[in-house]
Amino acid sequence: MHGTTDTVKIAYQCPVCGNALPHLAPVPPFDAPCCECGSYLWCRRRDSAEGVVLEVVAGRAPEPSEVERVVDSLGRHGTLERVTIDLSHLKIINSSFLAAFVSMNKRLQPFGCTLFLRGLSPIVREIFDRLRLNGYFRIVTSEERVAVCA
Repeated sequence: MHGTTDTVKIAYQCPVCGNALPHLAPVPPFDAPCCECGSYLWCRRRDSAEGVVLEVVAGRAPEPSEVERVVDSLGRHGTLERVTIDLSHLKIINSSFLAAFVSMNKRLQPFGCTLFLRGLSPIVREIFDRLRLNGYFRIVTSEERVAVCA
């Protein structure tokens, strides 16, 4: 490679329609929808060797209808085995977000899909522990590979 380094660019997509999104666009002070489908962007999708990763955008809590749109989109793929929700951009989580994850987990199970959570901050992890949701979800550390835990 003669002294050059390869940089890996992560391709982010709208979790509903697959429209390409900027890598780390700043979060506007208003709710910016996907320019293709109009979906509320509470997360960004990227595909990896471990399956689909939904990277949650800080400061955005989805409405139940938006979670449904994402789950319906994921369900259309049929062969989806793993979905990982990356929470590393969240410092705290509210009850509506927790309810959205419970709903998402229930809705993905009929598709044969396992939902993983990764990147929990210490405060978010404590909330999951206190509510005993740590046994309901497959929680992995940021360093763990999801494929190993499946």
